[in-house]
Formats: sequence, C-alpha cells, structure tokens
Amino acid sequence: MTQRNVAPEVRSKVVAKLVDAIEETERLAKSAGKRPKASGGGISPKERWFQLMGYLAQVLDGVLSNLDLESVREKMDQMETALDELQRTNPTTG
Repeated sequence: MTQRNVAPEVRSKVVAKLVDAIEETERLAKSAGKRPKASGGGISPKERWFQLMGYLAQVLDGVLSNLDLESVREKMDQMETALDELQRTNPTTG
C-alpha cells in the first residue's frame, strides 16, 4: 500500500481506464458534429467531447503526478534510513 492507502495495482487500473476513456472520447470527438444544437448553449458536440477529453487528461496528469510524488517520498525515506544507519555505524570523531 502507498501513503494514501491505494494499492499500486488499483492505481494502474485507474490509469489504464483513464487512458481508454481519453482514447474513446477522442474517437467520439472526431466523429461528432461541428454545429451546436439549438439547446446546446452554443457549444458544438465536438467541442463538448474535446472538453471532456481535456478534463480526463487533467485527471490522468494528477494521478501520475501523485504517483511520482509518492515515489520521490518513498526514495527520500529510504535515503534517510540509510543515512541514519551510516551515521549510527560510523560515528564521526571529533
């Protein structure tokens, strides 16, 4: 388990699902109409699909950034532990 109590395999599944959703959204956006519907608020279906794709990309970026940050924190913890061990076993003389 990671710091946020999310197993790495769960996070991997989330990343895979987000990538799949982004690809599907892109496919839908490319085939969507360019003209807004009368009740669409002036935004075309194509634009709405691309908005969703952008949102999904932001969510994916956040998941990956959190993963990178947790990885760095874990490495820092390991380095601090190793440094403490070195200082304990090799005290400096003064």
